[in-house]
Amino acid sequence: MKPLTTKASDILPKMTFVITLSICVMGLHTQSLKADEPGKSADETPVVKTAEKGKVSLAEVAPELYYESRRYPKFYGDDNTVHGDILHRSQLLGNPKGLRDRLVDIGIYLDVGITQFLGANVSGGVKDGKIRNNGTADYWLYFDTGKAGLWPGGSLVLHGETSWEADQSINPDVGSLLPANYDATMPVLNESTSTFSQFYIMQALPANTIFLAGRADWAGFAEQNTFANNMRTQFSYTGLVNNPILGAFVPYVTWGAGVGWMPNKEHTFFMGALATDGDANTIALNTIFNGNTTYSAQYQYSPTIAGRPGNYRILSAYTSKNPRDFSIDKRHLIGQILGVVPVAKKSGNYSVLANFDQYLWVKEGSVEAYERKLRLKESSHPGHARQHLPPVGIGIFARAGWAPNDRNVIDQFYSFGIGGYGMIIPGRDQDRWGIGWSGTHISDDLRSITRGLRKGLDSFEHAFEAFYNFEVTPAAHLTMNVQVVDSALEFFDTATTASFRLQLDF
Repeated sequence: MKPLTTKASDILPKMTFVITLSICVMGLHTQSLKADEPGKSADETPVVKTAEKGKVSLAEVAPELYYESRRYPKFYGDDNTVHGDILHRSQLLGNPKGLRDRLVDIGIYLDVGITQFLGANVSGGVKDGKIRNNGTADYWLYFDTGKAGLWPGGSLVLHGETSWEADQSINPDVGSLLPANYDATMPVLNESTSTFSQFYIMQALPANTIFLAGRADWAGFAEQNTFANNMRTQFSYTGLVNNPILGAFVPYVTWGAGVGWMPNKEHTFFMGALATDGDANTIALNTIFNGNTTYSAQYQYSPTIAGRPGNYRILSAYTSKNPRDFSIDKRHLIGQILGVVPVAKKSGNYSVLANFDQYLWVKEGSVEAYERKLRLKESSHPGHARQHLPPVGIGIFARAGWAPNDRNVIDQFYSFGIGGYGMIIPGRDQDRWGIGWSGTHISDDLRSITRGLRKGLDSFEHAFEAFYNFEVTPAAHLTMNVQVVDSALEFFDTATTASFRLQLDF
């Protein structure tokens, strides 16, 4: 069956059906939040703020949801938005003639970001010494129904992308199984294109519950990490952005629905049902009903240990799709490098993943003292604090994952490292930095097959990366990073890369 057309008349009835069906199946009672309910204590339900029109606004109550949805900790109109001249404001375009503020007042949040890469594979790999460049642009629109005065706690999210020189990144030169430049694989591998990638709804429900449905980057929601989860301003190597085992279960963007529940500040639960097939450049409504579905569940424990916050997560996934090949994200490069991915006729697929991030040191000695000083700074310098953002400090992170080796290219995965916000150069609290290692284990079953094809695979692909993200202005960040990648492909030497990333916020 060919992908269905993208006309609104085709999309809207089926989207409504899917959303309604998902709600019924999950047993959700979709009663809206009441804006006039009194808030509870922080250990129970957080105090609910309301927009000027008397409706609960997700952008005001839970801006972290917007940060997580775009893997980027800012948007125009959040509590940290700074106005002023071009060297001091949060967005380069600012607020021309007050237009953006007027849009925010009616619930419309618009953001554009551009990421430009320049770098080279310095030695080893497939080819060295050639300077490469590529880039991407992201366009985000959030429509906040509470801010607009329609109904409380709702949001419509739209995301478009453009890529250029996508086939000119350092990835082919490095020759690694996992791309050295993860951002260069999106929205479509090796294609310079524009896509309407994501469109979904978020709706707050009673008892600290959130419902999501539509076409989204579900892996971005599921596998968050404070120090290693942003390919634009943190690590660039794929294995230090997400657990690559996820790629066998969920494509970059796909249709799905999920429910999150946060009974208190320390515990978060999420369950989702997602289409296993899909890509960014086709609407592909037919994938919703083709029987290939991934079911996932995640639990997150977020303690504060001796004044130092942390997050500990465990995630499980099962897909009903029967793998015809050894399963892997098609953006990972084994198919291109080997020329073939062997057949693996099995029933279904499953995995278990875990990750954590834990602060070891927080500015002011503890997160409580840090937040007290943050509130004082905000009261005297509105917009110049770090509201709703990770505290300035140093922490560690790690990931691990397992999947059956008789149907997956990657059957084990491990990574760990150290990172932070500020703390390296005095007075530069908005900078970020990190050092990490990633180890990707290749299925023994696959390796035994490829030996017969005279395609040698090592048991592990190792990668080291160090980066420093320097705030040039609040709207411009420059990242310098160095990688050493020992490819899983036996016939490639260890590659060393050096790159720059410029991130501009409009």
